[in-house]
Amino acid sequence: MDVYAFDPFVAKEKIEADGVKVFTDMAEMYRNCEYISLHLPKTKDTTKSINYDLMSLMPTGATVINTARKEVVCEASIVKMMEARKDFRYATDITPDNAAEMTKYADKYFETPKKMGAQTEEANINAGLAAASQIVGFFEKGDSTFKVN
Repeated sequence: MDVYAFDPFVAKEKIEADGVKVFTDMAEMYRNCEYISLHLPKTKDTTKSINYDLMSLMPTGATVINTARKEVVCEASIVKMMEARKDFRYATDITPDNAAEMTKYADKYFETPKKMGAQTEEANINAGLAAASQIVGFFEKGDSTFKVN
């Protein structure tokens, strides 16, 4: 499988160092990728940025996978895509506001409750260990590498 990315905030060379091919234009990525997995934060600029115009560029058999925030996807656009393209699929680990309406697309729409993919015993143990390690690192070395705010 070839892996592609679009990230306007990470240097192309850094992404390519991991064996990932870089698109410098988001629309070009949507035109060329059958599967798009979303991993972007919700900001003023990203809210509803994944919309019909962008998704309609995708090739036949396209799938959008949203593991980001539900607000980055325009939910009305998902419905419009489902109506316009019988080949289009959408998977999300965040229940959309229009979940009841989406049930009529059960053969090409997949959803789990919020962030269920990370709710395994192993994932919770690992998250706890990582948090404890980060706290110890801060107090012992002043390391604030993973500081959020």
